[in-house]
Order: sequence, then C-alpha cells, then structure tokens
Amino acid sequence: MYGVNVAVLGATGLVGQKILEILEERKFPVRNLVALATESQGRTVKFRGEEIPVRSVESMDWASVQIAFFAASADASRIYAPRAIAQGVTIVDKSSYFRMDPSVPLVVPEVNGEAARDAALIASPNCSTIQMVVALEPIRRQYGLKRVIVSTYQAVSGTGREAMETLAREADDYLHHKDVEPSTYPTPIAFNVLPYCDKFGEEDYTGEEWKLTRETQKIFGEPLAVSATSVRVPVFVSHAESVYVETAKSFELIDVRNLLGSSPGLSVVDDPNQGQVPVPLDAANQDLVLVGRLRRDLFVDNGLHMFVVADNLRKGAATNAVQIVETLLARWL
Repeated sequence: MYGVNVAVLGATGLVGQKILEILEERKFPVRNLVALATESQGRTVKFRGEEIPVRSVESMDWASVQIAFFAASADASRIYAPRAIAQGVTIVDKSSYFRMDPSVPLVVPEVNGEAARDAALIASPNCSTIQMVVALEPIRRQYGLKRVIVSTYQAVSGTGREAMETLAREADDYLHHKDVEPSTYPTPIAFNVLPYCDKFGEEDYTGEEWKLTRETQKIFGEPLAVSATSVRVPVFVSHAESVYVETAKSFELIDVRNLLGSSPGLSVVDDPNQGQVPVPLDAANQDLVLVGRLRRDLFVDNGLHMFVVADNLRKGAATNAVQIVETLLARWL
C-alpha cells in the first residue's frame, strides 16, 4: 500500500492535535502513525476514527518511520532530532530550536518552498512570522521592500492550552464579580491587553518581536528592516497584525489589492463600507491568511498599511508543517 510512516512528537498538545486533524483533512498518505510525547502517561489520540496509543519518545524506534513532525519543546527537538535524523528520518520542526541555524532551512511553502530541497531537517517559523511573510511576499517580489513595521495582536492559544483555560476562567470570574487571580500571565488577560509576548531580551524587545525580525530576514534572504511590537489579547484563536510597509517602487492601490487577491494562501477581505474586514473569528478554522484595511500612507511616498489575520494553530503552525512535507513528497514522487 502506498504511503509513509509518520511520527508526531507532541501529539497531545494543541499543535500536535491540530497536525493530526490536518493530516486527516488533507488525506495525507499516512500508512502508519506513531503518536509520541515526552510524557505519555497512558494517553491516546484519535486519528481516522481510531484511538492511537501515545508512546514515550524515549522508547521510539526512529527507523520505523520516514517522516516526523516535532511539535514539542525546543529541548525535545534538541535531544531527539539528531537521533531521528541519524536513522534517516525527515523532520519538520515547529519549535524555535533550529530556526536560526544557518544550515537548517526555515520554510513557508508559499514564499520559499524551494529552500527545503532535500534537507533532513526543516524548521517551520513562528506563527506570527508565517502569516506576515505570506502577505508580504507578493509585494516584495513586485515592488521590493524597504522596511516593515508590525504590531501583532496575538491569541492566547499561542501560549498553549493552559492559557486558553485561563482566559475562560478569568472571564467567567470577572463577569460573576469574583476576584480575578492571574495565573498563566503576570496580570489578568481577560478584558485586558498585555503589551508584550514572551520574555524581554535585547534592547527590551521580546522574544516574539525578535522572531518576527530575524525569521523574516532569513526567509527572504535579505537584511530587511523589520520593527515589531507583539501584544497579547484576550482572543482564543487567530493572530492579527497591523503591518506597515514602505516599498522600493511606487504602486497603485488597486494593483496591490489585485496582486494579493491572486496570490497563493491569501484572501483579500477589504470592503470597509460593507463592514468586510479581516477579524480573528473569520480566520479561525481555515488555512487562508486574510488581508484587508489596505490603505496608502498619506504622508510617506510608497507607504502601505494592511491588516493581516490567520489561525495561529493551523496556518501558523500545523498546516504550514504539513504543507512543507507535501512539497517534499511531490518532489520525491
């Protein structure tokens, strides 16, 4: 029977669960599935109507699979990726561990799918980076980019399942006039906005902000000026981004709109008079990146504003990883 043997490390997490769902949705040719976790604790996951036992990654025979999706921690990727590669496994890693390794391609198929080539290890970018570069790539190719300024409004699912539960609990407590005790974040997230995501680092930029800068530069293969501010908002799923671009060449707004509307992975939602703008609820549970609020900068030549929204668990994580492997399979066949 045609197909490949597939392992999913982190199969019980939000992204791992979504990878299983998307493999099934897209009829990916899985012959045998191995569900892995750093701590299995006798759990199971569902795939194609069956209950698949979750195994400890420590006991994994990597020679039994050809493809592995890593959707666990950076430490797990550091420890287990070399073991799998040594057994001939091709890995797509969703963690941050290998993203900036110059020997590891960082891939978004609509943008630089050719970079994967025949690599044994391919990194998938951060969720906020993925949706931004999908929207920027057509503009970069047609008009060139001089600089990008982005403010992200990121859903709590980017932190994990616990953060989604925290938001629900805090909202319920607030609406029932109970004291709201923060847990996942230092301050409450329900009915609040936190002007940071991740830990603060160099020059007081957070980890998420540095990812947007450095990952975008690596994907595009140029030292593009990218300045980012990442914000956590009380939304369960889908990241939103206000993206400001200065292009190298002049443009007509209608041409930009048509260009984006005809580009892979994008859907233009841009009719403010009819209330049609990209919002997180509309982006959830689909794989397209929604783009709208297209406007010229009234004070800077070649300045363009746009609003970009995508499901951070699908295109921002699981779907991008599956698309990378689909690209590889097409070449192998």
